[in-house]
Amino acid sequence: MECWCFRVLSVFFCILTFSCLAFTDDPVVLVTSPADGSSLTGPVNYVASAVSPTCAQGMLAMRIYSAPHLEAFTGAGGKLDTYINLQPGTYNTVVQAWDNCGNVGKAYVTINITGEAQPAEFAYTVNFDEDSNNAPFIQGFTIVPGNGALAQTGQGPVTANQDPVAVASDKGGYRLYVADYVSGDVFAYFIDRRNGYLSPVPGTPFAAHRSVAAVAVHPSGKLVFAALSEYAAGDGVAVFQLQDDGSLQLAPGSPYATRNGPQAFAQDPAGNYLYVADGNGGNGYIEAFAVDSISAALTPLPGSPFQVPAIVAECEASYPVSLFDLAGNYLYAADGVEGVVDGYAVAPSVGTLTDLSRSPWEDTHCEGGGGIDYPQALMSPRSLAVDRSGKFLYALNNWEQNITIYSIASDGVLNFLHFTPHGSACYGAVRTDSTGNHLYAGSCGTGVPAGYNALVGFSINHSTGDLTPLPTSPYTYPQSGVTPVVQDIAVTP
Repeated sequence: MECWCFRVLSVFFCILTFSCLAFTDDPVVLVTSPADGSSLTGPVNYVASAVSPTCAQGMLAMRIYSAPHLEAFTGAGGKLDTYINLQPGTYNTVVQAWDNCGNVGKAYVTINITGEAQPAEFAYTVNFDEDSNNAPFIQGFTIVPGNGALAQTGQGPVTANQDPVAVASDKGGYRLYVADYVSGDVFAYFIDRRNGYLSPVPGTPFAAHRSVAAVAVHPSGKLVFAALSEYAAGDGVAVFQLQDDGSLQLAPGSPYATRNGPQAFAQDPAGNYLYVADGNGGNGYIEAFAVDSISAALTPLPGSPFQVPAIVAECEASYPVSLFDLAGNYLYAADGVEGVVDGYAVAPSVGTLTDLSRSPWEDTHCEGGGGIDYPQALMSPRSLAVDRSGKFLYALNNWEQNITIYSIASDGVLNFLHFTPHGSACYGAVRTDSTGNHLYAGSCGTGVPAGYNALVGFSINHSTGDLTPLPTSPYTYPQSGVTPVVQDIAVTP
């Protein structure tokens, strides 16, 4: 009897031991949020970590499955802090982790979603890489109220046409417009304010009859502007009028001629003036128009176009690629070839431009190495944004893979503060949310699994202008094969 017991215990011990040893070969996954068996309102904040007891190379990636084989989010490394959108219902979710030795660990979390909180606003990216075979697409996110975190909409990627290079929404956040450079169309979508889902507007796409490099929406929402840009004679601005069913129709008198290569827009808050950045083969200009929101007519302002000076002799060019209007008082231009930011005072009630004192301000130095005269060219600076206080300006640098931070004086003059670290931001654009408290840009790939794309998010310190990565950043989204580049970003109210 004693022998039988000993043998049974020995077998049991061996089974237990080998089971534990097999378990310790796999990553150990710890989920701290949400609690198993909890009931809550979406979006759901998942916080988890994983360690590999036997793999010296550490963790490769972590993923959330909302249902069998249904991927909700994937992040690189051994830590995960993200939000996912789930419709009401019960979900047997799995948090899975891979180490760099091929081992897999899992944790199981059952949750009951009782409802979905109304998103604060939405963000959309247009994605395309001319060197890949992937279909261009639009990726939507909801913005979590209060903390600025992004969560993929449940719709998933929306297939775009051929070469989506720019995106903009109306002031109310009800419609989204995408410029396609190759097809020469503007694609229009309704935004479902409950969840950010997109649905095509009747009749879309709307032909502009020339390559479209940029798109903007009048503050009234009744006019849509398209930059017709083949970097040649015949370029200009097409004006579309919004119809009752949401479709667009070219306005009488459209298009309006510009210098060659219009590629960016800015407007004053009231929509009285439209500013257009012309690359013009490296001899840059800013066109200024008065806007009649009823007739949709554009009238050049006195002195327009305003030449962007080539100040840096060795760069031998001026090339404005982005514009930002600050409260109708100042206009800033990102010169992506000279590597400077140009600043202008806007004449009250007139809209004409005058150079600001000490403009331009050096950002990088002759960094337009991506070439000119095509909208996907990498530039430094590439895009501009301003915080809620109006005291800090941010310039995205494609080549340096960072953001330049300037302070803005009461007279509009900029003062360089510092660069964010290398690799902190790369592609697309810099955009703030409607609160002006959070900033978003395209990721450089840090913390992003292979085959995925991502946005990065920052909180803004309104006293110093400093940017701090949000704890939930980066915000990845799947794309198989070669990763396409974020071409542009739109954040709706």
